[in-house]
Amino acid sequence: MSIICVFGDSTSWGAWDLEKGGWVNRLWLDCANNNQDLQIYNCSVDGGDTKTILERFEKESEIRDADVVIIQSGDNDAAYDKTTNINIVPIDKFAENLREIIRKAKALNLKVFVMGGAKYIESKTTPVPWCNLCYTNDCYEKYNNVIKDIAKETDCIFINLFDVIEVEDLYIDGLHYNSSGHQKIFELVKEALKY
Repeated sequence: MSIICVFGDSTSWGAWDLEKGGWVNRLWLDCANNNQDLQIYNCSVDGGDTKTILERFEKESEIRDADVVIIQSGDNDAAYDKTTNINIVPIDKFAENLREIIRKAKALNLKVFVMGGAKYIESKTTPVPWCNLCYTNDCYEKYNNVIKDIAKETDCIFINLFDVIEVEDLYIDGLHYNSSGHQKIFELVKEALKY
C-alpha cells in the first residue's frame, strides 16, 4: 500500500467544491472506487503557505507513514498587502522554505511532487473582497517559476497548473476553483501520478 500526503492551502483543502470536496478528495474517491492500493491523506490548511507547511510537514508525514507527498503552495506566499505591497512570504524566503520542505521529504525517502496554482482572474483578486490582499498573475508567475526551478534542481516532479488552467468558468471567485476547476486539477494530478 502506498500512502500519499497532500500539503497545501485552500485549493488542495477543497474550498468551494460543493460536489466532491476538492481535487484531493476526488483523488481519494477515484482510488477507492477503482480498488487502488493507495491511501490519500489531505494535510492541507485553508490559508496555508510554505511557512505553515514547513512547521508541521515532518511530523504529519511520519505519523501517516507516507511514501509520496504532493506539495501545493505559492498562492498565499505570493499574495501581498495592498497598502504595503509586501508579500506574505518574500520570494527568497519562499524558495528557502520550499527547499527545506523538500530536504525533509528526501530525508524521509519520500517521492515528491510539487505544484503551484493557476492564473487568477485579477478583476476579482486585486484585492480579494474578504481582506486587503492582492493576488496578481505577474507576481505569482515569479513564485511559480521558483517552484519549477527548485523541482528541477531537487529532482522532484513538477505539476504545472499556471499555464494550463486559464478558463474563467473554472473559478468561483477568481482565486478559488469551483467543482469543474477541482475536477481539472484532479485529472492533471492523476495523470502525473500515473497510478
